[in-house]
Amino acid sequence: MKKTTIIFLFITLFISSYTIAQYFNAGIKAGLVGSQVDGDGFAGYDKLGLDAGLFVNYQLSMRTSLQLEMEFIQKGSSHNPNVEKGDYNQYLMRLSYLQLPLLFQYKLAKNFSVETGPAFGYLLNYYEESDQWDIISNPFRKFSFSWICGLNYAITDSWNANFRVDYSLMGIRQKPAPGDRLIFFQYGQFNNALVISIQYIINHAKAK
Repeated sequence: MKKTTIIFLFITLFISSYTIAQYFNAGIKAGLVGSQVDGDGFAGYDKLGLDAGLFVNYQLSMRTSLQLEMEFIQKGSSHNPNVEKGDYNQYLMRLSYLQLPLLFQYKLAKNFSVETGPAFGYLLNYYEESDQWDIISNPFRKFSFSWICGLNYAITDSWNANFRVDYSLMGIRQKPAPGDRLIFFQYGQFNNALVISIQYIINHAKAK
């Protein structure tokens, strides 16, 4: 019931934002995620995932805008054995979030803009295994809070290419554990994701 309520609230907020005014760009996005979890003992953006969602964009000025998104994003961690190096460890963590980024964008040039802002998420499902065995470890937090920094390139008036870094500002587990990293004055494990996506603008805002 709680998960259904969270999803309903996210959808309601997005639809409300879409219908507030006629001066919004609106579109869809899809892309790939390379992620790791800082603090799990493994390194490398080896966990491949998907990123897909909707967005609305409001132009504040000639150079600035605000963008609200609702996205499904997969994060986590993956490590495969490397027998040649004497590494026999196998590990996999899959985390799927419904995430709501709110981004401030600044246009640097005709086709380039930068973006930054918070992202609030809800954990839809998770899976964790070690050496091919399912494990039940320190429970994951249902809610997430991360910060996004990104770069947009306008391919055409309707198509954008986007690259961003999505990093947790709070630990993804409910409790600290041995081996956790100290980040932002707290011990824990933190999602660290690189996202490449394509955005398509379905509805172009009317000129002011």
